[in-house]
Amino acid sequence: MRILSYEASSGSEDDLHFLKMDLGKINLIVGNSGAGKTRLLNTIFNGARLVTRKDKFYIGFWDITLEHDSNKYRWIIKTSKDEEEVGKVVEERILSYKDEKEIVLVDRTDEYFLFNGDDLPKLSLSESSITLLQDEKLIKPLYEALTLIMRRNFSGSVFEEQSSYQSLPQSFLKKIRKSKSLKDLFHSGLNLNCKLYVLSKVFKDIYDKICGEFIATFPFVSEAKLLNAEDFGISFPGIVPVFALKEKYINKWIALNEFSSGMKKVLLILCDIHILPEDGCVYLIDEYENSLGVNAINFFPSVLFEAETKSQFIITSHHPYIIGNVPVKDWIIVHRKGNQVNVKQGVELEDRFGKSKQKAFVQLINDPFYVEGVE
Repeated sequence: MRILSYEASSGSEDDLHFLKMDLGKINLIVGNSGAGKTRLLNTIFNGARLVTRKDKFYIGFWDITLEHDSNKYRWIIKTSKDEEEVGKVVEERILSYKDEKEIVLVDRTDEYFLFNGDDLPKLSLSESSITLLQDEKLIKPLYEALTLIMRRNFSGSVFEEQSSYQSLPQSFLKKIRKSKSLKDLFHSGLNLNCKLYVLSKVFKDIYDKICGEFIATFPFVSEAKLLNAEDFGISFPGIVPVFALKEKYINKWIALNEFSSGMKKVLLILCDIHILPEDGCVYLIDEYENSLGVNAINFFPSVLFEAETKSQFIITSHHPYIIGNVPVKDWIIVHRKGNQVNVKQGVELEDRFGKSKQKAFVQLINDPFYVEGVE
């Protein structure tokens, strides 16, 4: 799964409109504060949730071209609210490509619904055609692709829940022992303790690699091990695994929920990257470096570039180390003028910024397109 190009508007005409950008395997979104980096990631994630979740109907405009499982699609959709403030689809088109020939799969308004050239009944406008037709052979790969967009959240209760105590469902453990599918683990919704437990039992080589890379990032850690909640005086029914560590010269196990936020972030990203589905996903990370020490920041670029995966990474950052260690060609610089977010692709700047990491970063922070990030 990979997004090839993207354009979107979030909400009403007064909200931000992100002009078209081309995306590669690694994409570093840079821009001055307030330029719209976080909101850009939100629109990508919300576009996917518009299709894959029924709990909220997002309002806006999306134009996404993507590839998945040897299929290429373009999905264009505009949504709004009706007089009763209920979300609805206003216009929607789905195009596929074969031998560079464009094929219209869906053409839909509130007046008609065409699928593969045939008229369909006026189905619910409160759901995307991808949701309605997800089991159709022509649409199924597109639906699956949109389930493979993942946003890693490092704030609030969502982040803290990753280190909480959780009973591992025996039915899931039985299922994954049989399937041996990382995609099942990716979609499981289990927290970090349980995912690491499953890895230790079913994908031992991956578990060992995660532990090794984690300890290499934090050399004061002498040992990492999976224990049980009972070892920490907590009583829950079933299997309740707890990932724990020992620090050098201290003979005490420290549970995951007591790790520093930086250590939790590193472990979470390592686990995420090592269980990404084999056919790839889109992994969104917003300003990973916030509140981190130098060692926890420095590990990040190398993990991205050394990851043996077909997945695509879309990240934002202000940090000079991260920006300086991502090639200029992989930058996407955003500049907001009013509600329009203009884009400058890194490949446009590669020759002008040179090959020096330090020089490229200095030129970036002095470039008017970056400095005047919001007008």
